[in-house]
Amino acid sequence: MDTAGFRATAYLSAVLLLCNFNGLNYCTAISNVTRAQNVSVGETLTSPGQVFELGFFSPGSSSNQYVGIWHKNISVRKAIWVANREKPLTAADTSASLVIGSDGNLVILDGTSISIWSTNLSVGASEAVAVLSDNGELVLKDGTSGEILWESFQFPGDTFLPGMKLGMNTITGERRFLSSWQTEDNPLPGLFSVGIVPESPAQAFVWKGSTPYWRTGPWNGVKFFGLPNTAAANLNGFSFLIEKNQGSAYFSITISSSSLVRIVVISPVGTLKVLDWDEGTKKWNQWWQEPEGPCDVYGTCGAFGVCNQSRSPICRCMKGFVPKSNEEWRRGNWKGGCVRRTQLQCEKNESHTSLESGKDDGFWQLSGLKLPDFPIYLNLDDAAGCGIWCLNNCSCVAYASIEQINCIVWIGDLLDVQESLLISAESLFLRLAKSELGNKFSFKALGIHDSFPDLYLVLKLFSSSSPR
Repeated sequence: MDTAGFRATAYLSAVLLLCNFNGLNYCTAISNVTRAQNVSVGETLTSPGQVFELGFFSPGSSSNQYVGIWHKNISVRKAIWVANREKPLTAADTSASLVIGSDGNLVILDGTSISIWSTNLSVGASEAVAVLSDNGELVLKDGTSGEILWESFQFPGDTFLPGMKLGMNTITGERRFLSSWQTEDNPLPGLFSVGIVPESPAQAFVWKGSTPYWRTGPWNGVKFFGLPNTAAANLNGFSFLIEKNQGSAYFSITISSSSLVRIVVISPVGTLKVLDWDEGTKKWNQWWQEPEGPCDVYGTCGAFGVCNQSRSPICRCMKGFVPKSNEEWRRGNWKGGCVRRTQLQCEKNESHTSLESGKDDGFWQLSGLKLPDFPIYLNLDDAAGCGIWCLNNCSCVAYASIEQINCIVWIGDLLDVQESLLISAESLFLRLAKSELGNKFSFKALGIHDSFPDLYLVLKLFSSSSPR
């Protein structure tokens, strides 16, 4: 950094330090932004209850400058939203400002009055006003009618707050996803994003680029199956809500205690964290994070592989499957997954009747699993009916009947399966050829004993009389 840049950075740091020194208000605090009232470097926009404030800041050791929002009365500043994260100002620019433009848009101007960020509305309001809400949302509205023109919650950063919604609408194309910072000191969008997709049952994901990196497992209206600490989260005053409409799904959080300051953050390395502010220690305390280990990372063991972090090696093939490549498996590269050892009878007799094609296939029960990705929901109320449907459809490789979702089936590869005693005790019924099942109906699947002779016999009986 040159001498001028160093001095400018030092000046900005000194201004910000004075703004927060002993809580004294050395900086001018304003309640709204209008055509007549801007926010300049050294000034802040505050929410009505003095909960949040907006202003110019430089994160960490960065020589860049941004307009961001943070909790006003928390000494360890964490920007929960950044306006110009893709177009920073230099720290040398001490004449920058946040203004209402002549077209009614909210605009960041550099010291030469060039716009570097805007709300970019095609139709603004001549009397537009920007305010900061006590929930941390920056809102631009028509000062005359009160109509909301733009909201920052529609453009999330790396932090999820109560009152925000994450998700997408496939009809309108709207996507509200968290996106990580590039580094701890650089708000530029990084590799990781967080959101929920409108499928049934719904799941939340962390993506690395366009590739799934971690997922919650299916949502049943109360909890995420495959997310061990969901119940604990609810007990800690933190609950999840999912709104599902045709073509859309949105996820939000609520906190029961108004005194609890809690945020959800996606880190630059892809870790989704829940942080609580501890006023006593003056620290952000982390009480939950995912992924925590290699088995939490999406698809570690490939197709038809099961991951267990307490075992070595952590990956093994499901019953009836073998490594696709023994050489890669020995090297500890499990991404190639596993392939079926014995062809299903229904695959041998695809042109025959359901009686012949399915009579020598059955199901092996695996318990204590994070269920595979790509579940398909069927409107069937009982486990027997779910199993019958799967047995009579050769493309169905597994099924499960779980609380408040009922029947879900899988077609194709089973991906991202994890075994853990901490995970909700859900059972997956895996389709296998008769020769893989043995002559007894007491099985040991992945170290867990299960016995289900009645269900197996019922499924076999119905398969002989039900249409395919």
